[in-house]
Amino acid sequence: MDSHERILVVDDQKNVRMLFERVLSNEGYQVECAASGGEAIDKLAKDSFDLVVTDLKMDGIDGLDLIKRAKKEKDSLPFVLISGYGTSRTAALAAKDGADVFLAKPIDINDLKTAVKKALQK
Repeated sequence: MDSHERILVVDDQKNVRMLFERVLSNEGYQVECAASGGEAIDKLAKDSFDLVVTDLKMDGIDGLDLIKRAKKEKDSLPFVLISGYGTSRTAALAAKDGADVFLAKPIDINDLKTAVKKALQK
């Protein structure tokens, strides 16, 4: 697959960013990473992305706040929200705030690939 779809991966854990970047790049996506919600906001302001994959719990701007801020600028931008706090309440809040797909940690790589494809099709 040779895709021109651009994905922004946002996670404060470097090992998670590197893993997601490798997996999604191997799927043919163009991937950029941000280590924080603030860095992601900056990248979204300067560049165009087709999808954002973000962690929920981060210092400063968390995943839900990132979604809210980004959706003000580009309402159609799809999001995959990932959390180690995978309750049904969290998933409902994520959907209400604009997440297209919610994944609970630990992440199965095949679930990540499926979630990305699903979110990009919306």
